[in-house]
Amino acid sequence: MRPVLPDVDALVVDALREGLSGATVRVMWPDVWPDRLPLVVARRVPGGSSNPLGIDVALIDVQAAAMDRREASRLARVARVVLADACLRQRQGSDGYLSRFEDVTGPAEIRAGEPTAGPDLFRFQATYRVTARPI
Repeated sequence: MRPVLPDVDALVVDALREGLSGATVRVMWPDVWPDRLPLVVARRVPGGSSNPLGIDVALIDVQAAAMDRREASRLARVARVVLADACLRQRQGSDGYLSRFEDVTGPAEIRAGEPTAGPDLFRFQATYRVTARPI
């Protein structure tokens, strides 16, 4: 039987929660988000690849949001370091390990999309490629 692919979203979110004290970390934007700032939303997006050995190369979208532009920018940059370190340390979850990390884009400020940016919401977005393997 072929190995089951690890849950990359869980591996990434758990690593970010562990490394980002004081920030809410979620896979999806909450319906009511203003009281959850600073907020990091990290989830797998289309793209990437897998192989029969259970190695999963995933594209991860990471958005950092805060009420202050500098705080949102810093949160995005720290989230990048936390995720890269988790891959370097091969952080283990319940069904797999993170292993490789690669920048794809960002972090860069985004002013379009939902939720709408304004004087009390600043968002930075980045895309990373992470590799996960099963236990």
